[in-house]
Amino acid sequence: MTNQLFLSTLKGAKSRTTPIWMMRQAGRYLEEYRKIRASQKDFISFCLNPEQASAVTLQPIARYGFDAAIIFSDILMIPWAMNRNVRFKTGVGPLLDAMEMPDDIDASCLDGLSQKLAPVGQALTLTRAALPPETTLIGFAGAPWTLITYMSEGGTSRDFSKARQWAWQNAKALDGLLEILVEATISFLSLQAQSGAQTLMLFDSWASAVPAAQRDWLVTKPARVIVEGVRKNGHNQPVLGFAKGIGEGLIRYAAESGVDGIGLDHGVDPVWAGQNLPAKMPVQGNLDPLSLLNAGNEMFRDIDHILDAFHDRPHIFNLGHGITPPTPVENVQKMIDHIRNR
Repeated sequence: MTNQLFLSTLKGAKSRTTPIWMMRQAGRYLEEYRKIRASQKDFISFCLNPEQASAVTLQPIARYGFDAAIIFSDILMIPWAMNRNVRFKTGVGPLLDAMEMPDDIDASCLDGLSQKLAPVGQALTLTRAALPPETTLIGFAGAPWTLITYMSEGGTSRDFSKARQWAWQNAKALDGLLEILVEATISFLSLQAQSGAQTLMLFDSWASAVPAAQRDWLVTKPARVIVEGVRKNGHNQPVLGFAKGIGEGLIRYAAESGVDGIGLDHGVDPVWAGQNLPAKMPVQGNLDPLSLLNAGNEMFRDIDHILDAFHDRPHIFNLGHGITPPTPVENVQKMIDHIRNR
């Protein structure tokens, strides 16, 4: 296979050229995506349609030539497979059947999980066959804590008070739920690894809600057990960890989670990250997605600041969170051109 810039960077090589991709790069800002989305019955059905999920995964590669493609899926596929009635409501976002207590479900919800999620594996296999050989394919899952926030509240939340209360008042039961979700995540990531994913990513999108004293328990340890479980299953693909919003907690997360690279949200000072994260550890990030709405001189200044901060370590350029639907497609190209012409 042709040398992949993204993959070699994540494995620790520092290249003169910085690899680029964007979180949610297959999404609503693209007209070609919206066209296919309009033909689908609902969002979950879309994610479970291997042909269409593969088609939209390939769209931003065809348009921009990104160095990596991330499979079109969702962080809530595991709760969906656990029969938590995951659905998406326009203008509201994801909805689930809320859990009253952490032990509302038991390990029986893992039965048939891989079979239910098999279409994601099929989409990966189709996509890998269609991708240019130099483009890396990323598989992903939502991290256990982030899944717990949705499963407890029945959707997104402002302060995640129910999940946080469980941590204080129902620790033993929450531990049991964590174990179930860790096992499910190992299974799902292993499925993706054997289906063609060359890198795996763990999204802990709401790690910021965890008190610092509970981070090891709820964020770092689950990530470590997941990475170890995937390795025990015989998969050696590098793993990117994105523990959004934990600030200085990234130091310990980088040292103890077992991930091979760290995704940085746009709240992280890249100079601080460059000075405090382990030397030579690959990092990914971390331009504010909203800078792309105007794509003015300030955006170019911030791009340069990020690239300069990581000049001496392996760095994958990305946004600090997913690209927003109103983003003009030409502004994405401006970002790419600026990075590649430096």
